[in-house]
Amino acid sequence: MKLGRYLKLLALALVVGVVLAAAIVIRGWTSNLPSLDALENLRLTSTTTVFAADGTPIAQLASEEDGMSINRMLVKLDDVSPAAVAAIVASEDRRFFRHYGVDWFRIGGAFWQTIRGHLQGGSSISVQVIKNTLLRNLSGVRSIERKFKEIPLAIELERRYTKEEILEMYLNVSFWGGNLWGIRAASEAYFGKDPSELTLAEGAYLAALIPGPNARYRDLPRVRRRMKALLEQMVSDGWITSEMADTAWRQPLVPKGWQAEYDAEGGLKSAKLVDPGANTLPDLVVQVAPHFVYEVRKQLIRRFGRAKVFGQGGLRVYTTLDVEMQRAAEAAARAAQKRGLPKGAQLALVGLDPETGKVYAMLGALPGTEGEFNRATQLGDGAGRSPGSSIKPFVYTTALASGWSQASMVEDKEVSFPDPTQPGGVWKPKNYDGTFMNQAITIRYAMDRSLNVPAILTADSLGVRKLAAALGSAGFKVAKTPGLAIAIGGGVGATPLQMAASYAAFANGGWRVEPRLIERVEDAAGHVLYQAKSLRTRLWSADVAYLGWDMLKGYVYDEDPLGRANLAWRARIPGRVVGGKTGTSNNARDLWYAGVTRGMSAVVWVGRDDNQPMKMNGREPSSSVVNPPIWKDFVENALRGRPAGDFAAPEGLVQTRMDLLGGEASPSGVPAYFRAGRAPAPAGLPVGVSVMLGLEPNRNCIAGPEWAPEQLRWKAVPPDQVSRYRCR
Repeated sequence: MKLGRYLKLLALALVVGVVLAAAIVIRGWTSNLPSLDALENLRLTSTTTVFAADGTPIAQLASEEDGMSINRMLVKLDDVSPAAVAAIVASEDRRFFRHYGVDWFRIGGAFWQTIRGHLQGGSSISVQVIKNTLLRNLSGVRSIERKFKEIPLAIELERRYTKEEILEMYLNVSFWGGNLWGIRAASEAYFGKDPSELTLAEGAYLAALIPGPNARYRDLPRVRRRMKALLEQMVSDGWITSEMADTAWRQPLVPKGWQAEYDAEGGLKSAKLVDPGANTLPDLVVQVAPHFVYEVRKQLIRRFGRAKVFGQGGLRVYTTLDVEMQRAAEAAARAAQKRGLPKGAQLALVGLDPETGKVYAMLGALPGTEGEFNRATQLGDGAGRSPGSSIKPFVYTTALASGWSQASMVEDKEVSFPDPTQPGGVWKPKNYDGTFMNQAITIRYAMDRSLNVPAILTADSLGVRKLAAALGSAGFKVAKTPGLAIAIGGGVGATPLQMAASYAAFANGGWRVEPRLIERVEDAAGHVLYQAKSLRTRLWSADVAYLGWDMLKGYVYDEDPLGRANLAWRARIPGRVVGGKTGTSNNARDLWYAGVTRGMSAVVWVGRDDNQPMKMNGREPSSSVVNPPIWKDFVENALRGRPAGDFAAPEGLVQTRMDLLGGEASPSGVPAYFRAGRAPAPAGLPVGVSVMLGLEPNRNCIAGPEWAPEQLRWKAVPPDQVSRYRCR
């Protein structure tokens, strides 16, 4: 009797000991559970979405977790097809709407099987939310410890959130293979559609992939068998009718990456996996304007850092892109390809608002070009390429700011300058066609004909340092030791984006604008993280800017008194006033056209990526032939229906007709603006047998272009004495 009593006491002690030990272990497992408060932040870890100015989504940037790309695009429950939701719930947790976080029937069976050494899942949807978020570090391990942690957390989850909220979480945190997290990414990857468009068959397919989506994706026959069983179960449980199940089964389901054929009864006749990686979305998905998006991504990283953009993600980035203007840019580029471009040439185009700097459109390459290299921003590794003669408006406007006028005279003749880098130590610049007019001409005509020597002599008169500082302020990259060649683009770097921002000053009263691609950035909760502001730098006074704009118009519309064709007539847009300037760098390595009009500053660049000289039809191409038609096509379509008139002249400017060559007032000349009181005098300077000369204020020397007309002293001298007044 005593022995039996001792054995009973011993057995009881063992049981109590085991229970206490188990309690201690369980308490250890559950004593440091993570707080559900972290769920709010975890729900924000998702793909960043980029929007156009009108709110249209244009790109998604995948987030990163543990160094891996995660493509998760958050959805609301209402944005998922009810048929797909029903299939997933029926497959994963058929008693979801009847339990309180834990399906004890299912978890009990799984627990018993785990004790016996047979690993079996029994997780409810609530438990899977916990597993894929708070207990993600244990998600790959099936153990009793994990289950004891999951149960109290799942119950607390049910206490804090509604069933619908939990189901929404589940749809967003579930893994569907590859880098796909959440039903929106899965829907896009497998079927190329929004989750709201999923059919019952497609929902059943996605449900059948869980919990081993990578392996099951590669075995379509096995997934079809699981789909069949699921549809039959849904009929049995009352989710759907037999007719609905039959219709879903007969749908010829072909996930991306597969080739498959079905018979009339829904049987799989053949199936071949042709792209095993189709269940992985790219880190960056772009619907429109890829190079614009690449630049946005760079700016996001610079502003917020990689951890914020990719580690947390979930940003909503609202940009300045105008989708219709972007399409106009792409259409203009395709039309240029059809007309023909120089052999091996690439193209970049930028259009922005001259008042605010908002970038409306950006092409970093010809349509269809692979790679992320952005020629709109990265030419010359970001330092730019030579702008050629498209720099000249800034040279002459710097002269205008120094007191010159459009009638100021400058010579076009053979000149030379000391230069140890040139053969013989002498630089002898030439005009594009190799000829000289051998006479003094107005700076307006010099720009109309894009003559090099007058621009260089203007720079010489202004001073290289002064001009270099002015070009730097305008946004150009100028060599540390510039020379006179900067007047024609030598030692100067430009990109299309920078050039468009610089040219904006001709259309907005003299301000260089900071190009802006991002308007606003919000986190997933709608909190504003960044709000853009317009940034502008004063380059010139409003009257000087308008005089520069007047010269740009002249380049497009002036009729050459010598009968030669206008160099930019191809940029003219009926019903719209435009101005601009072409540019060709040495040996036609770069072709430019930069222009402005009301509401737009736009630049077109054409060149080779290897910076080699270009050929077209066996000879050097001309920027006046290649670029203006592209610019015209873009601007005309981008601004169709928008205000098109000229800008109003500032107070203090007057318009008169001027002889393009001689600079005197002439009824048959071109209309040009001048500062009040400084308009050119009428022709007819000869007085009797004398000639009227304009002399410097303090010397009896014929004045050069650096002197303003109102500063001159006028003197009538006999023709044979004119040479006495030439002091240089």
